Amino acid sequence: MVKKKKKKKKKIREEEKPKFPNKKLIIISAVLTSVIVLGFIISFTLLHSPEVKFSLKAAIVDQIGENPPSDSESMREFNETVTKILEDAGFNVSYHKSKSVTVKFYESLAKYNYGLIILRAHSALRKGQSIVDFFTSEKFVEGKYPSELVTAGYYEWEKNVLYCAITPEFIKNIDGDFPKSVIIAMGCNSLNKTCTGMAEAFIQKGAKVYIGWTGLVDLAHADNETIKLLKMLLNENKTVADAVHSIYRDPHWLSKMDFYPSSAGSLKISDLIASVKTSMTLQITFATLKQESNLFSVLVLFVVPQENTRYIFSSNQISSYNSVLKQSCISSCEVHHRLS
Repeated sequence: MVKKKKKKKKKIREEEKPKFPNKKLIIISAVLTSVIVLGFIISFTLLHSPEVKFSLKAAIVDQIGENPPSDSESMREFNETVTKILEDAGFNVSYHKSKSVTVKFYESLAKYNYGLIILRAHSALRKGQSIVDFFTSEKFVEGKYPSELVTAGYYEWEKNVLYCAITPEFIKNIDGDFPKSVIIAMGCNSLNKTCTGMAEAFIQKGAKVYIGWTGLVDLAHADNETIKLLKMLLNENKTVADAVHSIYRDPHWLSKMDFYPSSAGSLKISDLIASVKTSMTLQITFATLKQESNLFSVLVLFVVPQENTRYIFSSNQISSYNSVLKQSCISSCEVHHRLS
């Protein structure tokens, strides 16, 4: 009899068998990966959004200063009272005295990132036109500035001297933005119903609401009612509409305070302040996550399953995962760190 040769079974070395994770691990890994990627997207959206953010910086632009009809005592009382109200509400306050309020100052106003601006400045209707201009403390020189941006203005008590006055077109063309700012213009006709161009200029540059007077107003009345307005907005948490409508008319000129646009009536400054605090909390959390990036990187190794990938990691494989992770991240997220 011929003996059949027994076929030798090829012995497969155990170490040559591909090692795959079980299905549950793959599913869990996939879920965790999705969560991490979603987290990156949310972080990028919240923390790197180009949307203008409100600012807890406030400015008192005191173009009037000690000039008529003001005096040093009324100026000091107004500035001290307003500064305290703003600081108690969490704002960092900057005071700009009269001599510093020039054309150059207004050119940079939108770069200071002020969330609330109080313009204690003279303003006037241009003769024969429905345009309101804001006075500066700079003497007017013919031809120094384009006429559509800067015009000449004078005071009734000082008709022989001309001052530079900035136009709505000037505000539209300055660099920067007003970060959802609240603008309070204390001057005469600053929000005359026949000429809302100045109000619209600030809104186009990012301001949330513009508050002003519909006609002539005495400075003492404007000072007192502006303080009252700030207390209602910041201390009593009233809406813009409720606060503005509670302001008294000027007893002599009968002008009243108003706001623009009408859609801003339901606005509460407390909501703008709350948005800043939320953003700050997110940034702190995000910074903490970056500090823990080494641990995060190690965890990523276990949640990016790929077909035919062995779960024994050499330096080359770690480098490979590093490349994969980079491709998975948004290029500008600045979160990814080289694995180590």
